[in-house]
Amino acid sequence: MPATPSSPAPRMILPSMALGLCGGFLEVGLIVLRKYSWNESSSFEAGSDFAWTVPLVHMGTLSLVGLAIAIAGRILPGRISPRAASWLVVTLALWLALLRLPLYGAATFLLAAGLARPSGLWLARMVFRSPRRTVLALSVLMGLLVSLAAITSVRWAFRERTTRAALPLAPSSARNVLLIVWDTVRASSLSAYGYPRETTPNLQRWARRGVRFDRAAVTAPWTFPSHASFLTGEWPFRINSQWEHHLDPSVPTLSAALASRGYETAGFAANTSFCSYENGLNRGFLHYEDYPLTPTSALGRTAAGNWLLRQVAYRDDYFEQKWIERQSRDGARLNEAFLRWLAGRRVDRPFFAFLNYYDAHDPYIPPRAFAGRFGTRPQGPADEEFLMQFARPTRNFGLREAVLARDCYDDCIASLDDQLGRLLGELDRLGTLANTTVIVTSDHGEAFGEHGRFGHGGSVYMEEVWVPLVIVSPDAPAGRTIAEPVSLRDLPATAVDLAGLREELRFPGHSLATCWGGERSVPGGPVSYAFSELVYDPKAVELDDARKSRRLKFSMMAGGHHYVRDGLGGEQLFEVGRDPQETFDRAAEADSQPSLAACRGLLLKQLDAERGAGIIEDAYLRRFRDSLRSAAMPGRPGP
Repeated sequence: MPATPSSPAPRMILPSMALGLCGGFLEVGLIVLRKYSWNESSSFEAGSDFAWTVPLVHMGTLSLVGLAIAIAGRILPGRISPRAASWLVVTLALWLALLRLPLYGAATFLLAAGLARPSGLWLARMVFRSPRRTVLALSVLMGLLVSLAAITSVRWAFRERTTRAALPLAPSSARNVLLIVWDTVRASSLSAYGYPRETTPNLQRWARRGVRFDRAAVTAPWTFPSHASFLTGEWPFRINSQWEHHLDPSVPTLSAALASRGYETAGFAANTSFCSYENGLNRGFLHYEDYPLTPTSALGRTAAGNWLLRQVAYRDDYFEQKWIERQSRDGARLNEAFLRWLAGRRVDRPFFAFLNYYDAHDPYIPPRAFAGRFGTRPQGPADEEFLMQFARPTRNFGLREAVLARDCYDDCIASLDDQLGRLLGELDRLGTLANTTVIVTSDHGEAFGEHGRFGHGGSVYMEEVWVPLVIVSPDAPAGRTIAEPVSLRDLPATAVDLAGLREELRFPGHSLATCWGGERSVPGGPVSYAFSELVYDPKAVELDDARKSRRLKFSMMAGGHHYVRDGLGGEQLFEVGRDPQETFDRAAEADSQPSLAACRGLLLKQLDAERGAGIIEDAYLRRFRDSLRSAAMPGRPGP
């Protein structure tokens, strides 16, 4: 049926596409504004491609709306006026973008509807009467979209290709290095470390082919500073990684160093909050994947699309909701991405790959095959919603909910272990492991009521700083267990040592291969102290100096003890061998005074050996060191 002159049918699709792009660019602007205004994390919280994927999704959405209006106009000629059609399209274009504002959806709709009235009048009067202007506007907007795609994604792809082609020749004896980080996995919840539930049979099996460290400590009990140490060998106080959540460009990284020796380097990070391109951890990697780019994830980049996926498409699938909300992917899909990259790399070059898995991080929603494997299974939407909101600080819950969270956490660890077994099994089948050093560890633990805390980043007790560490390598003995406390600060030095590049590349710390006296290392050599630190939030204006000092904590594992000291001089001493839950503080006991004095001396030696960044020294470290010196060496002045 031919359309009438007043029908919007023949002209609606192209204006809708143009308006969709305008709305998409508006949301891009709001994402940028959000980073620098109301977002506490001061980040985009979107993939580096958001500048073009968000407008593209908007354009697709509004195109469907325009198509629907066009079809309705042909079926009901004369019933849909150009003014009403244009008002509807403009309202939706604005509303889908304004949902990014920290307002209720109804409020943003009213705002969009109000703004759309004058815009709709202009559109009906000008655009419908001038198709050439519509085509011109759409062409300009499409040109901008293509330019943004070229500046972001295409530029990165081109850079990866040219950088790979320019890599120098690698030493013929260089080994591959695979660093696997299980985010938020504490050692005390792993059967490989004596936990009664069989959560990690695969890790236990692979540990028999390598070296297991019984007392590995992270440098900080949360993600970013811990990962920064993994990749630089620096303590958090040295590079200010507790306060600045972007890696200082002047600090050398393991990935960049290995790339300079001809390695193909790749990172695959599921923790998009603190391991993404925004944090600078991608520096030195030729290939880096954080926010996956799929049709579903692209839709999830937009505020409206993210809501639609969680509340409609996957309303009852809380496992998928976890990954949609964080624009990330589970262990199975992370493995697929890594193996896909591995199959496409040059086989004549060694590789360094970093894999960060987020499966055990809250919310503790395991894959369906692992749900209920240990203890309590969620009994309905209320339990699932509890798990989804578990990490909120204002959330109150009882004993049943605490047990549910702990049981589901164990389920998540079991699913991670399953993926580890699948990945290493495939690499073994391919023959890759014959020349690969595999390091399996975690960035921090998790508290489940111990010392009155849940979650992580709030203490330096064992449940948060004691993590697994297993090294499987052609240069590591099979079945060896190391009881000596070690620090994950030593991972870069260990990696270059086991890669055969110890003489060419130098990183802070020491190679952990000295613990077993490998061919490439000096047996019985030193390792870094098992030292951890936690600082207060400098943006917490509600904290006075005393509360800030109380939140400042340092710890040291040594001689069977775990020593904890806060910024006010408060001390605790635990015998971790006899008391792994740290329920009995021995600091005040007379028999413990020699051990307490020894731990003070070791901590002071640690802080004297390496000075902190200037801002850290001025804020708290110099004062803490002086206080510790007074306790460790009464009557002796500082250096």
